Amino acid sequence: MKRIIIASFAAAALVGGGTAFAVASDGTDSARPSSTATQATDAPAARASLSDAAHGALKAVPGTLDSIDRDHGRWEADVLGKDGKWHEVTLDANGKVIGRHVDRDTDPEDAAEAKALRNADVSAIEAARKAAPQSTVTSVEFEGDHSPVWEVEAVKNHKERDLTVDAHSGKVTQTPADDDHGDDDSDDD
Repeated sequence: MKRIIIASFAAAALVGGGTAFAVASDGTDSARPSSTATQATDAPAARASLSDAAHGALKAVPGTLDSIDRDHGRWEADVLGKDGKWHEVTLDANGKVIGRHVDRDTDPEDAAEAKALRNADVSAIEAARKAAPQSTVTSVEFEGDHSPVWEVEAVKNHKERDLTVDAHSGKVTQTPADDDHGDDDSDDD
């Protein structure tokens, strides 16, 4: 009896060990995680895929997804709601909404980004699929300052890759590696 319990516990630990699923699609935005799984090295893995978390955020706040990021096993999404306001939605590792609030007031810069986001031909989920079809996508963010693009972070074979996806053409390009290793302060003394 003890062997069965221990074996069951070990199997549960292996199965529930925190695997992040790669984004997979049948061409619709109702994609489910693929059976191909990779494990991220930078944070506890979420059980919900980016696609599942994005759909959960958009169900909570109908509108257009501006960004989604996995942080410490949770998903954090920014949504431009149909009400014209920016909303922040937090989802647990399983994609269940655990928090939601209006994120920021609309100012001229936000209005310009909102217009560019609404005019994008490629959605956040489509950008993730195009950028990293065989990887675990951990972050997608819209940047509409000059030439609108989606910035995508993905992990494949324990290596993080930064990619950009043109918000109109869908063209994917590799982003040059940061040489400051995440240090945003550049002091040239």
